[in-house]
Amino acid sequence: MEAINSFVDFLHSSVSPIVLISGVGLLLLSLNQRLGRTIDRSRLILSELNNPQCAARDKKLVQLRILYNRSRILRFSIVSISFSILTSSLIIPVLLAMNFFKTNLKQLGVVLFLLSVLGMILSAISLLIDVSLTLKALDLEVKNHIGKG
Repeated sequence: MEAINSFVDFLHSSVSPIVLISGVGLLLLSLNQRLGRTIDRSRLILSELNNPQCAARDKKLVQLRILYNRSRILRFSIVSISFSILTSSLIIPVLLAMNFFKTNLKQLGVVLFLLSVLGMILSAISLLIDVSLTLKALDLEVKNHIGKG
């Protein structure tokens, strides 16, 4: 009977990291899509710049620099959120060891959880920076059409 109770305790305690991984996975999906669009847009601008008759070359170079910076920021954000997923995943075997082998690994679990939260925070900050750069790039594209307001 104790084995069943121990297993039930493990299932209860492992729900939180699994939910955390699921939510963070959605953010990772969004970041990957943003990176893909950034790469596609960069390739489009590069092909335009390779054309000797490229119009607005200076503006395209500025956009390309912004896109390159965005891709680097998004890469950092993806690495941070992947680190968060890894550390959240490592909480589950720690919980397993605590429940089945009656070892005291609470400090390790807390450290892994804090590292996971740190990864999420760094990723969220990077995402905010990326959104800011996205709006800066949009501003460059739109200014010619709506005026300098």
